[in-house]
Amino acid sequence: MKHKHHISRRTFVNNTAAATVAMTMMPSMAMFGNTVPNTESLKLAEQYRGELLELLQNMIKVQSIGGESAANAQEVVKRYLAKLPYTIDESVDRPSLYEAHPEYMAPNPPGDGPFVNVVGWPKQQKGKQYAMFAHIDTHSIEDGWNTDPFEPTLVGNKMYGLGTSDDKAGVAAMLVAAKALSISGQALPVVMSLHGKGGGGRGSLPVFERIRNTNHNVGAVLYVHPAETGNGLVDIKNAVQGISDLELHMTGWRGEALEIGSIDSAEWSKGGSAVDRCLELLELLKTTVFKDVLVNIGIINGGDRIGSVADKVTVTFRLKYSDHHTWKALVTEANKVINEFVASKSTKAHSYTAKLKSVGYMTNPGAADWEAPESKVLRTSIKDVTGIAPTAYPNHYAGDIRYPIRLLGVPAYGIGSIGGNFYLPDEWVDVDDLVRLVAVLIQTMTGWHKL
Repeated sequence: MKHKHHISRRTFVNNTAAATVAMTMMPSMAMFGNTVPNTESLKLAEQYRGELLELLQNMIKVQSIGGESAANAQEVVKRYLAKLPYTIDESVDRPSLYEAHPEYMAPNPPGDGPFVNVVGWPKQQKGKQYAMFAHIDTHSIEDGWNTDPFEPTLVGNKMYGLGTSDDKAGVAAMLVAAKALSISGQALPVVMSLHGKGGGGRGSLPVFERIRNTNHNVGAVLYVHPAETGNGLVDIKNAVQGISDLELHMTGWRGEALEIGSIDSAEWSKGGSAVDRCLELLELLKTTVFKDVLVNIGIINGGDRIGSVADKVTVTFRLKYSDHHTWKALVTEANKVINEFVASKSTKAHSYTAKLKSVGYMTNPGAADWEAPESKVLRTSIKDVTGIAPTAYPNHYAGDIRYPIRLLGVPAYGIGSIGGNFYLPDEWVDVDDLVRLVAVLIQTMTGWHKL
């Protein structure tokens, strides 16, 4: 199915003049690329270069923006999997069914779908299994595209299009690697095409929660998604930080006005400043519930005039944490301190009120051991294919590797190709590096199955 988004012909022609000129100078697809195979896995991946790019192009042409069902894009995935020895498990999921789940974060943009998720289970495989997943949904269309976001455009080494780097290239690489493994007679991985944008509540959470309740025997998981640094395979996501975006709303009171019609005539000492008490409360939280949590106050909005006590305030802040903390536990403990503080500061005549609510990310931390055998296999695969030893990138948050880590209790790592303009116009992926990604997936899955 073609996309719904419309770009006027005048706008498209004007914006893509340079790209059109560049395309006329490009070599043919058969000659494209300068990767020199230096491993068996890379030689194998090179054989599938044309099929890989064709599959990615077909995916880009089908709209699957975050918040949409992605049913049509998943049809491309299912057609490809149907030719391989997989049992296809298709589900229709609603995030609202998981609102009470400790790993739930409200999807952004909001919406309850339903959303289509696809999992391919190897038909013949026994024993320990290893899995790969990527997300089929894309960012929204931002102003400023120089090409049609739904028409894949190859310029030099870069393929432009919505979802190229984030994360349809990951889906395509995962599927092609599975085919290469199948034809070469290797053990097959579980493959999952899920909804991951906006925190994973549309796809990763429901799918991994269902797997958790089965006899899955999954030993490790690879998230085929690049670190958002854009550096490609040299960065491995092996950890995600916990994040809570919170808003504390507090009310106080003003003293009685001494002059008719003049709010500012009230004595400041007779008022209860919401701003002062709120900042005092936050300092208390920093020394108690948040004592080993990073706290950043981003916005303070209090009072409505310079001459009077501020009788209301809203403070928006972010918590960043790792280790044993969860956002639900932090919020629960914070509310206890808040209630006790408000009661202690109120009087018989006047009372403060305080309410804490979530306003953004609410995610729990997760980390995979950098020195685990699975990590060493992955790192060796990347070094063999690229010639560069990868490094850990632990600074991401709301990353979907947290679901297999926390729900399945297995190591999970995120890798992907060099790409650019994440969340921006003119998103692109390096197609040579995409071939290298396929090689890394082949070698890693083979290595994991030998552990």
